[in-house]
Amino acid sequence: MSLLDSGPHTVTIFVEETGTDFRGNVVKAPSTTGVVVTDCWMQPVASTRGAFAALKVSDGQNVSVAYKLICKGSKTPVGWWSRIEWTDNTGTLRKFAILGGPQARDFSVSTDHVSCTLQEMR
Repeated sequence: MSLLDSGPHTVTIFVEETGTDFRGNVVKAPSTTGVVVTDCWMQPVASTRGAFAALKVSDGQNVSVAYKLICKGSKTPVGWWSRIEWTDNTGTLRKFAILGGPQARDFSVSTDHVSCTLQEMR
């Protein structure tokens, strides 16, 4: 048994879909229907406050938060254009965009997983 078998978090992954925009161009975007994935790990990676100035004083400070998502199984349906939703320990629904492409690791049955870096959407 590995730590990947029993992660404490559940996320919803809005899988990457291909479609066409109003000009007829092929584009990728997250689907409107999510896939629930259990036993994941959402690990904070970094947080910055005020690194980028607000355009107007009334806009307040900009906060940027990054997490790493780790899910058992390299076949987890996450792609470059997926969107992730996660309800944290305070009950707050948080939405994330993929910051770095998903990395599938399937070296062995016990360590088979996918990970990606996420940036919170605000």
